[in-house]
Amino acid sequence: MGAELRRIREALGWTQEEAASRLGYRSFSTVSKIEKGVQGLKIQQLPHFFEVYDITDPGLREGLRDLVRKAGEADWQQRYEGVVDDPLGDYLSLVESASSLFVFNPASIHGLLQTPEYSRAVVEGSRAWKTPQDIDKFVSMRQEHQTSVLERDPALKIWAVLPEGLLRQEVGGRPTMRAQICHLIDLARTVPSITVQVLPHKAGAHAGMDGPFMLMSFPYGRDVVCIESLRTSLHLNEPSAVEVYRTTSDLLKSDALSQKASLSFLTTIAEDLE
Repeated sequence: MGAELRRIREALGWTQEEAASRLGYRSFSTVSKIEKGVQGLKIQQLPHFFEVYDITDPGLREGLRDLVRKAGEADWQQRYEGVVDDPLGDYLSLVESASSLFVFNPASIHGLLQTPEYSRAVVEGSRAWKTPQDIDKFVSMRQEHQTSVLERDPALKIWAVLPEGLLRQEVGGRPTMRAQICHLIDLARTVPSITVQVLPHKAGAHAGMDGPFMLMSFPYGRDVVCIESLRTSLHLNEPSAVEVYRTTSDLLKSDALSQKASLSFLTTIAEDLE
C-alpha cells in the first residue's frame, strides 16, 4: 500500500513535505511512515487521498481499497525483520505487486528462478553475510519470497534473458549448476507465465552491455526500472528513462535465441555439465 502511494506521489512530482501539507498533516513524517508501511490507513481515509492525489480511475481506487483490506493480514516478511529492510524491502514489495517482470543480469540468475542450492551458493559467494545463521536466514527469506510470488494468482509474468557465460559459470559446482539449468528448462516448459531466452556468446556486442536491470509493470501506475547493487537499488519511473530500458529489453529479446532454440541450448549445457 505504501509503495503504491509513493509511486503516485512521485508521479505527481511532489515531495513528502508537499504531500503532507496538501493532506493536512502537520509533519511529512506521517507520509513517510505510511509509504514505508509503518503506519496503516483505514478504508474511511482513502476518499481523502483520492481527492488530494486526484485518483479518479475506478480500477486504481478499488486496487488501493483492496490493499488497505489486506494490510491487516499476516505478512511473511515480518518474520525477517532486519533482513528485508530498505532497500531490499522496497524491492520485494515492488515484485509482489507487479504484473510482469523483465530481467537481465549477467552476474546471477534471478532469485525467482533459482534453486535453493544455487541460491545458497550465490549468497555464500557474495561474502556479504558473515555467519551461517545470517546465510540461513537470508536464503530462507528468498525461498519464501519465491514461493509467495510464483504461487500467487494471477501469476507474475517473468521474461528472463540469460547470457551464455552466466549459464556456464559453475556456481556451487557442476552438480548444483546442472540442477539449476534443468530447473530453468522445467520452468520454461511447464510454466506458461515464465519465458527464458539464452543470449549466446556469438551474439557479440549487445544492448545489455551497460549492465543488469529489471523492468517491472503494474496493474496500475507507472512502470519501474530497478537497478540493483550489493547494498542499494535505484528505482526509475520517469517515462523517458523507462522507455530507454524498454527498448533495451526488446533489443535483448531480439538478440537472444528463440524460446525453442533456447531450450535446446539449455539442454546442451546441462549435458556438458553432467
